Amino acid sequence: MTTYDLIFRTFRIILEVVIRISLSRKFFEMSRRRVTQKEIALSVGVSQTTVSLILAGDDTPSASKETRERVLKAAHTLGYVPQAAARALVSGRANTLAIILFDPHEQVFRDPYIPNVLTGITEVASVQGLRLLVERVQDGSNTDVVRHLLKSSVADGAILVNCRLPSATIHSLYHEGFSLVLLDADQPHGLPLVAIDHIAGARAAAHHLLSLGHRRIGCIPYAILDHAHIVSRYDAFIDTLSEAGVDMPPEYVVNGRFDPDTGEAAMHRLLALPQPPTAVFAMNDLMALGALRACQARGVRVPDDLALVGYDDMRFAEFTYPALTTIRAPEVEMGRRAAEMLLRLIDEQPSAPPVEWLETALIVRGSCGGLTRLD
Repeated sequence: MTTYDLIFRTFRIILEVVIRISLSRKFFEMSRRRVTQKEIALSVGVSQTTVSLILAGDDTPSASKETRERVLKAAHTLGYVPQAAARALVSGRANTLAIILFDPHEQVFRDPYIPNVLTGITEVASVQGLRLLVERVQDGSNTDVVRHLLKSSVADGAILVNCRLPSATIHSLYHEGFSLVLLDADQPHGLPLVAIDHIAGARAAAHHLLSLGHRRIGCIPYAILDHAHIVSRYDAFIDTLSEAGVDMPPEYVVNGRFDPDTGEAAMHRLLALPQPPTAVFAMNDLMALGALRACQARGVRVPDDLALVGYDDMRFAEFTYPALTTIRAPEVEMGRRAAEMLLRLIDEQPSAPPVEWLETALIVRGSCGGLTRLD
């Protein structure tokens, strides 16, 4: 092989590599670029209007069955994806539901409550082909986020979680025609509401401990007693004890902060008292889990030395040792019902705001024991 032939062959190989890279890059750019209805129309040989009508599902007689099949096949082959904004313009809807979390605490996504609620909402939204937008509002008095999402048509409706806005403020939003559902609010405010009867749940926990003969009963609230939804459940618990002639001294109440660590610390404080309680109500299961570990660390036998009741009936509650007695709160079902209610409101404004209350249930397991205890 001559030097000329070698140079020519090397040049040819380099040229082939450059061409392949160029084609690959072009293909990559085409794959990233959004295919338009105009390109589909040119490939099939019909007008863009015809393509738009067919892709929108319009059964116009102006297009034959053969043309419709060719357009749909071309759209699939070219990788056409309909633009969300265009769909919204045609339908007048954003096809999006907003979930607005007011004053979310730092454990909001680590605590199972919101994930459970979102599971229920997602079950309904996915069937309808809807997207979810989760928005956090640190200032609980701020209505700008709600107004922006709904007035700008970013979302078709909103589920308001932990909303503590004044009734008049929420009413003004609702009567402006916005589709809103309050979630788990203690008071309906005369607005659409889906909520769990936590008052009955707190009373059930108190009745259960009283029925076992306990009189020295402590409580671990899941936050400082400064929010209405916490105070109402706490008051229901101590009122039930009081009705049975049992008073809970202030030192028997130690605040947690939603998570197992603070539940563990709270239980250590309770067990360190000169006369510790013989039963404790932890106002969520995560804190009850930490409380259980504190008992084990101190050699306190559950339920022989101390009865423990949680709240929520999280997935892990039946797998602790001993298994956790708790109040089951149907949070997934609440999310499902809220999404269904919101979709009905979006379709048609009812004459009266709908309200749904879901019941709790006492789930008795090993952490309380079955024998009556007399102190």
